Amino acid sequence: MKQFIETICILDGKPIHLMWHQRRVDSTLAHFYPHHHHSWRLEECIQVPSELCESPSKCRILYDAHHFEIHYEPFTKKTISSLKIVEASPEIEYSYKYADRSVLEDLFGKKDEADDILISREGWVTDTSIANIAFMANGRWYTPSLPLLAGTTWKRLVSERILIPKPINLKEILNFECFKVYNALHDFETAAQWPVSNIR
Repeated sequence: MKQFIETICILDGKPIHLMWHQRRVDSTLAHFYPHHHHSWRLEECIQVPSELCESPSKCRILYDAHHFEIHYEPFTKKTISSLKIVEASPEIEYSYKYADRSVLEDLFGKKDEADDILISREGWVTDTSIANIAFMANGRWYTPSLPLLAGTTWKRLVSERILIPKPINLKEILNFECFKVYNALHDFETAAQWPVSNIR
């Protein structure tokens, strides 16, 4: 039985952008369990421990239609300033946030000295092992329209027109000025931006 994960940022004791995480949980369960009409109500399930209310923390949920397990822990942002381009098989599939990340972990093992990998399929940029990516040109931010996983933050920022989705080929990377990596735990607005020369 497939299981899935949901990782939610907790700030000042409150879950951030919970609506987008709820949408993903609902759509995941509807896709894999079409005859199961129950969904987990995150707002009711998340109860942040008092000792984690004063500093940024993360809530990690492991679930399927019949199982729900929740953990909380402090969170420190990881700096991702350099990326190693890694070509993935065209058949690789991670369009849902599966708990089994072995396919991504295998690719991550090829990062060499870089902080993370930049995954491509048939020469088209997708995302990193843990986050989506955006590139800036002429003051506008673009994000690959063909990610392995269109994360909750990807969907939110695209819907708010903060990011413009477009197919991005590896050959185009040097046409951009810089990049950011972002996800539910790495806020796009405050994320550091790095020169595209840091991608090799």
